[in-house]
Amino acid sequence: MSGDKALLLVLDLRKKEEDRALEMWTDAKNAVVNFERQIEQLKQFEKIYENEMTVKSKNGLDMNMYMSYQQFLSKLDKIKIRQEAGLIQLQNQEERAKQNYLDKQKRRKIIESLLEKHKQERLLKEAKAEQKLTDDIVSSKQARLLMDRDKNYDRVKFAYDAM
Repeated sequence: MSGDKALLLVLDLRKKEEDRALEMWTDAKNAVVNFERQIEQLKQFEKIYENEMTVKSKNGLDMNMYMSYQQFLSKLDKIKIRQEAGLIQLQNQEERAKQNYLDKQKRRKIIESLLEKHKQERLLKEAKAEQKLTDDIVSSKQARLLMDRDKNYDRVKFAYDAM
């Protein structure tokens, strides 16, 4: 039973570790989703400027304005590339957090299975002890019945012989 108390303490620690790992994984997933949204917004922003540049170029666009648009679009491309590299890092971080969570979950399940095994062993011992007690009671009762029968047989035989 004291071993079970120690295992229960370990199980409690494992559950807390698993909860923290799940929280970290959830945070990592949210960071990936937010980063993906930012990249999508950059792409939309880039399309808006490309469309604006196309519309203005049809109406006549001087060279300075055209170069400004090109430089701005170039900057957006560089930012998008950096964001996509950052996204890959976040996705790797999310995968590590997921693996960490799965590892913590596995460790918790191992402790739970040990506790269940100990419980089953304890129940089996209790059932055997109960069966032994029942067998002892039945044996004791049977022995008393046999002794009583033997005592009565002697009396009956004595009475029969006396007749």
